[in-house]
Amino acid sequence: MLDDDGYVKWKSLAPFTYDWFAHTRTSWPSLCARWGDVLDANAFKTKQRVFLTEQTDVDDTKAPNTIVICQCDVLKARVSTAEAMVFDEHEKSPTLRKERSVAHPGEVNRMRCVPGREHVLVTHTDAAELFVYDIEERTEVVRRSDGSYYHAPTCALRGHTENAEYALAVSASGGKIASGGKDAKVLIWTLDDAQSAALGTKRAKSGEEASASVAVVGGGLNASELESHPNCWARAELNGHTDTVEDVVFNPHNAEELVSVGDDGHMFFWDARTKSASGWAKKAHRDDVHAVGWSVHDEHVVVTGSKDTTVKVWDRRTLSDDCTRAMYEFDSHIDSVLCVDMNPAARGVFMTSDEVGRINVFDYTRAGAKQTVEQANAGPAHLIFQHLGHRGTVWDISWNPYEPWTVLSTSVGELQNTLQMWRMNDLIYRPVEECIDELMKHRDVICGRQKKDDGKKRTKEDAKEDADYDLTSPDELPGDDDLNPME
Repeated sequence: MLDDDGYVKWKSLAPFTYDWFAHTRTSWPSLCARWGDVLDANAFKTKQRVFLTEQTDVDDTKAPNTIVICQCDVLKARVSTAEAMVFDEHEKSPTLRKERSVAHPGEVNRMRCVPGREHVLVTHTDAAELFVYDIEERTEVVRRSDGSYYHAPTCALRGHTENAEYALAVSASGGKIASGGKDAKVLIWTLDDAQSAALGTKRAKSGEEASASVAVVGGGLNASELESHPNCWARAELNGHTDTVEDVVFNPHNAEELVSVGDDGHMFFWDARTKSASGWAKKAHRDDVHAVGWSVHDEHVVVTGSKDTTVKVWDRRTLSDDCTRAMYEFDSHIDSVLCVDMNPAARGVFMTSDEVGRINVFDYTRAGAKQTVEQANAGPAHLIFQHLGHRGTVWDISWNPYEPWTVLSTSVGELQNTLQMWRMNDLIYRPVEECIDELMKHRDVICGRQKKDDGKKRTKEDAKEDADYDLTSPDELPGDDDLNPME
């Protein structure tokens, strides 16, 4: 992670390298953060929910682990001023306002929203079960004999025989949920089953009081607590991994297909209809594979991130027992890669995060592009941006599905527990020709002079001054190394 001097330098450049930025210090460590549903929108901003988790010291304080529901004003592109991006890293952002919180049984390792119904959340605990919460519904408080409490889930998802860990995905259609865990299994549930179980239990327990039981230390619910809530069992079990399944994601174009990665180094493509692998890459990385993403724009392209610090781009059509070679391998991280998220707004673009607080934004369509010496010194063509605002391990990253190129990221560290919302300056990723045209329109301001539009007759001195500030040649524009936010 950045040292103090590097962080100060990054912070001083934020008004120039970002189109919008908001920073908030979280009260407790947060391993998960997700964009929620849109509440309102106008020409200048979108009011949107943001969900984040808080991992409390429940054994000492009896304060429950929580899902915090917030409302956020997300500024539209090119609305924020430079002054609005100056922040105090020890304070909470006024952009983010707490709405309420949900006490969760156990720590939340992963959290996902149901697409199109972002008020429905699916959570991983550090136990075997998963939970579904509908924040639009009134949630019952269950009090335990030791004084702790939690809000009753809409449904518990059952099937894992060991801790569920981090692998969690919801299909693009919102109908299916997939999970992986220490038992090396990939399990699939349907949201319809979970909702049916919830409805049936509510009818059966109408007017009854929820049971209270002894708390499970560091876990989710004990057996009696689980039985007091709606339960839903997995419809499919997929076997092939030999170690912990670290991540899983559905094909955005087909909810019957998914891909998983694990600590065995393997990547498996699955067909839920046959409950078998349709393809694989054995030893896809030299070490544990922590994360995987599936492109929205290229149906056969997936991206993996590993403990070996590399990021790989794969075309599943080229994989076989004889060939497990990735299309591209990027080595721009310096520590274990934990998360991958594909940009829904741009083909080829995805971001990754690592243990030392770095978030890289890649564009695999630029891999191998010709560069000048200055450009090559600034970084490889496929690495278009580095976000260096976190000073701890970045545990979750998410592109906003409703505001293009807008990111939510959260980190945990000794220096600070941080939630950040940001959008890079579009001059960084737009085509060079477009950027030059736009800079030309504002060259007077850029060059620090007043535009001569007073209607007076131009003199020879005026013409000479215009020539001195002529930016029509790309060679006279600031080089990539001058504007690169990575420096």
